[in-house]
Amino acid sequence: MTAFFLTYLEYLPEWWPRLLDGARVTASLSLLGFVLALGLGALLLVLQRGGVRPLATLARGYVVAVRTVPLLALLLTLYFALPALGLTLPGFWAGALGLGLHGSAYVAEILRGGLLSVHRGQREAALAAGLSPLQVFVRVVWPQALRVMLAPLLNTYVTLLKDSSLCALIATEELMLAARAIASESFLPLHIFLLVGVFYFAIAFPLSMLSRLIERRLRRGRRTLGRHEPCPAVRRRSPRSHRRRYTHESRSVQSRLCLDRASQGGHGGR
Repeated sequence: MTAFFLTYLEYLPEWWPRLLDGARVTASLSLLGFVLALGLGALLLVLQRGGVRPLATLARGYVVAVRTVPLLALLLTLYFALPALGLTLPGFWAGALGLGLHGSAYVAEILRGGLLSVHRGQREAALAAGLSPLQVFVRVVWPQALRVMLAPLLNTYVTLLKDSSLCALIATEELMLAARAIASESFLPLHIFLLVGVFYFAIAFPLSMLSRLIERRLRRGRRTLGRHEPCPAVRRRSPRSHRRRYTHESRSVQSRLCLDRASQGGHGGR
């Protein structure tokens, strides 16, 4: 075990610059793909809610189709099929386009779910108060929907960050491709890929914790409809006192029913 970690002390000064450059490419690739996914997802949402039935059907079909196609198949199609159509993209841009197209379907559903989470009555009340539809969206709907969408969008970025490792198969010089090159040169694949896992963990774990923190903070200030807060006096009672109370009430109700039946029987006999 000691020899295993001593290997890092020997080779890490040589590996570190190459892995760091690959990590920068991975961060840039995932960020560019996420920005593209946000733009395309917003466009798909507009098409779905625009009122034009053919465009809405086309947008829904795109979302369903992209969510069922593996990302690797989409990346290979963009990298190898586009040159046959006269369009050749470098590995980096093909990877960013593939991540953006794949992530846009999930972003569109997140945006749609966030807008649907705002109750329709709030829109109607804002319109009745004299606000324009644009003001209703900007001042009433969007702030509340953003609270619902923020954490899932951050999780989507983390997913795209991890999925960017597939771009190594289309000659993108990101972290995984740099690790494969170093492993083939040094014949130490376990050391390399374990270190790459640490790189991905160091990038993705803080973002995941930030997403969880945001979700907790937003959930704490969110009011839910139809939830009844119990009275503090009732909340302080123990379960045993509840059982005693309910048993006493049930017995009193049963005794009243028996008296009513007896009185009805007496009147019937008369």
